Amino acid sequence: MHSCFSKITSKKPLQLLLWGFLNLNMGLTLISCQSKAPVESRSTAEAKPFSLEEVRFQRMDGTKFGLSPEQKTYTVLHFWATWCKPCLAEFPELKAALPRLQNDSVAFFLATEEELDQIRAFEEKRNFGLDFLQLKEATLADFEVHALPTTLVLDSTGKVVYRHMGQLNWQEITSIEDLISQQP
Repeated sequence: MHSCFSKITSKKPLQLLLWGFLNLNMGLTLISCQSKAPVESRSTAEAKPFSLEEVRFQRMDGTKFGLSPEQKTYTVLHFWATWCKPCLAEFPELKAALPRLQNDSVAFFLATEEELDQIRAFEEKRNFGLDFLQLKEATLADFEVHALPTTLVLDSTGKVVYRHMGQLNWQEITSIEDLISQQP
C-alpha cells in the first residue's frame, strides 16, 4: 500500500513543480480578496468605539465629505479594491443597476482604502464610469469588512440592515428593499 507521500515523491521533478505551483495559485486565489486587517486591530487593547460621524470620504477631485445616513432612507456602502477580481467583475452590472436603485431615498458610496492617485489611475485604465471614493478617517475594519467586495445597507439611523460579503448579482436586484429582504 502506497502512502500519499510515496505517490507524490514518485512523480518527476517537473510534475512536482507544476503540482506545487497549481496548489499555491489556488490558495492565493482563494485568499486574494481578503482585506488586510490593520495591525492595531490585532492587539489585545480595547478598541475605541467607532462612530459613523467620524467617517469621511474623498472624491476623485479631492473634496472630502462625511456620511449622513439621516438624509436618505438607505445608504449603500460598497467596499472594493483595484486588485479584487470579483469587484472588477461586479462593476458593469452595478453600473447598469444604479439608475434603477439610486434615487431620492437611496445613496450609493463605492469606497476603497486605496490612495486617490491609485483610484484615478485605475479608473483611467478601466473607464467604468463610476463615482469611486476613497475611505478616509475610517478603515474597513471599522465596518467589520474582512473580505471584498462587501456591500452594506444602512438605514436612516446608521444601523446596518443588510450585509453581503462577496459578489452580488446586481441584475436580479429590483430595489434596495428587495436586497434587504434577501438578508438571511
